[in-house]
Amino acid sequence: MKIVRLLMMAIIIVLMVAFVFSKNNWDEKIEQHSQQSMDNVAQTKSVKVLGEKEIVQEKESTEEKAEVIEDEEKAASVKSEESEFYNLLLEQKITSIKLLGDGITAGYGHSAYSAPDGGRIIFHGNGETYREAGYEFDSWANQLRNYASKPEFGEVDVINAGIRDKTADWALRNLDRLLKPKEEAVIVMIGTDDRIFITLEEYEATMRKLLAVADERSESMIVMSPPPSKEDLQPYKFTMKEINEVLKNISEEKGYTFISQFDAFQEQMENGVKYESLMQTATSNPQNDGYELIWQTMKQELDLQ
Repeated sequence: MKIVRLLMMAIIIVLMVAFVFSKNNWDEKIEQHSQQSMDNVAQTKSVKVLGEKEIVQEKESTEEKAEVIEDEEKAASVKSEESEFYNLLLEQKITSIKLLGDGITAGYGHSAYSAPDGGRIIFHGNGETYREAGYEFDSWANQLRNYASKPEFGEVDVINAGIRDKTADWALRNLDRLLKPKEEAVIVMIGTDDRIFITLEEYEATMRKLLAVADERSESMIVMSPPPSKEDLQPYKFTMKEINEVLKNISEEKGYTFISQFDAFQEQMENGVKYESLMQTATSNPQNDGYELIWQTMKQELDLQ
């Protein structure tokens, strides 16, 4: 009986030792499993963060590339618009350029201005006949004519249909005699004297119609605002600045090529150039230097090389 008790106690001790050993081993496995799970979570988070960083970096890189492409496209678009007239000349797709305007287009006010009696007739009708201004003096029109005579452009005829003291309203009413049904290139700068006779609203309506017809009849049309002039020469109904804004707004709305001679002159005067050196004080016509500025502005804005 005593031996049985001893055996029972030995069995109990063995079972208790086995239990303790098993528990320690189990706890160790749980701890290892827990640590492994934490490591997996950490690794997952790391991968996720890394992935997010890569996504952000890729997104930023894509956005930067898109911005660069957009900037390049904008630059190319601007360049294309600025170079269109020059490219047409270079490709010899322009053989005639019609200048539609008033005395500033004719070159009146230049010290060497001339209008020969034997000059080409640019308008005939309603009992009126007007001839083209002379070619020998440095008006902006003649400088354009000299430029367009370069051999690489082929034969280009510049027709200066600028007529002194005429308005946009007059030009619109006589447009069929000033423009052919089909012109290649047309440059329009008119409106200085309209300030005497009509309101700003009427001038805008007139220019909208005139430019629409000129654009329809030509392959390439350029709109220029006239330079500033003194506002006290006549009891004007609106200002040259308002003319500039009207032509700029119409051109932006319709997609016309626009050159602001008004802004170019204002910029020069803001930089210290005297008004009197560019414009006459008793009339609204430019001085010799003013005509030179008109031409230089055209060269720059049209990218004439």
